Amino acid sequence: MDILGDHLDSRDATMRAAGHQRARDTSLLLWLNNGIEPETRLLKFDAWARQELTLRIDWAWAGSSRPHRIEQCRLMLERLVLDLWRRGWMLDGHRLAKHITTCLDDIAAAQKADRVKEFWPFFKSVVNRYVGVNSEELQVEALQAGVHVGQMLCVFGVKSRSAVPGLPDLIAQRHDETLREKLARKRRQEAAKAALESTPQLF
Repeated sequence: MDILGDHLDSRDATMRAAGHQRARDTSLLLWLNNGIEPETRLLKFDAWARQELTLRIDWAWAGSSRPHRIEQCRLMLERLVLDLWRRGWMLDGHRLAKHITTCLDDIAAAQKADRVKEFWPFFKSVVNRYVGVNSEELQVEALQAGVHVGQMLCVFGVKSRSAVPGLPDLIAQRHDETLREKLARKRRQEAAKAALESTPQLF
């Protein structure tokens, strides 16, 4: 029995797994960089939020509906970002990530303390109240980051030098898609489908 060989194989496998994990985490954290294209940034943020939900929350209660519940909670987390955005506190990157993970850790702590009777109402309540409960701290943080001032300048018609939208802006844009835009997209999809169906088959 080659104990040393088994140990080295196990160590190599562990190092490979750690390398894959680091690569995956680095890819998900691309949303922290506002230098990448908005669509990619939003998708990376969505994937990052799913991973944080998966890792930080106990989903044993969800059974086979776990993926659906995680996605439901991910969409709910966007409300936290939008609450910040509506108040003009345009926290982005690591600052925003810190508040999302803090909110999730509060929920996880309540689960461990057996204070969660029904998960979904509890989760919604914590997420909906997070910005209000922490408003003083968030306002100070936004002022220190200079993002609240930039928002106020926009109110008075003064445009920021930076033309790059932050993640809160991107999420707000995604939520504010008008019915006309949705209908136009639906019509384009239907027209493309009809054109494909009307194309004669060559075989």
